[in-house]
Amino acid sequence: MLPDGLRSGVFDLFHDPRVGLAHSVLDFSGKSVLELGPLEGGHTFGIHGLGASAIVAVEANSRAFLKCLTVKELFGLHRVNFLYGDIVKYLEKLDANFDIIFASGVLYHMTEPLKLLSLIKQHTNKCYIWTNFYDHDVMAPAYGDQFGIRFGHSVAIEYAGFRCEAYPHYYGEALDLKDYCGGSAPSSLWLRKNDIVSFLGHIGFNKVDVHNVDTTYATAPRFSIIAQFC
Repeated sequence: MLPDGLRSGVFDLFHDPRVGLAHSVLDFSGKSVLELGPLEGGHTFGIHGLGASAIVAVEANSRAFLKCLTVKELFGLHRVNFLYGDIVKYLEKLDANFDIIFASGVLYHMTEPLKLLSLIKQHTNKCYIWTNFYDHDVMAPAYGDQFGIRFGHSVAIEYAGFRCEAYPHYYGEALDLKDYCGGSAPSSLWLRKNDIVSFLGHIGFNKVDVHNVDTTYATAPRFSIIAQFC
């Protein structure tokens, strides 16, 4: 429940079932958590309420970061430290590990998505990831004539000895919107679902579970992954 007189956007991220899904498997209670891309702090609010002992949340969008600071004060999220900056650079310099890394809505904004996943593995044995993924058969009919404008031809990428195809996604005019909260580059690379899952296994997660695959939102098929090294 938001304080009187305040309202959030159309998506109720403060009571998001994705947080509950992650908690049901990983259990945030008493755990140290690194959250990548907290947006306005809705998921952070949920993780804090489920008893995480300490949360570091890194946000690269300045407007979203200020919202996070507001949410922290409104709800007294005293076990949360919000940081402003690039999540990849943060992970590259990080010399600590976390019990859980929570990354919702960030992978498909990356120019080097495999690198991000590898960095996550370097700093935890348990993670929750929610992301869009590339599926030509689903997406092309939905985009119609815009498909060739929004997505480029596949490119071969390799990281840590793993090879797969990735698909350039162009933000276009969205970059000029005042409420834009996507990636910091003009484009990103999207991965196919099976390649995401396979790479997580390749870098050392020996238990990778897929949840809630959704292709009904055809312009952006999405799913949840809970990956662990047990």
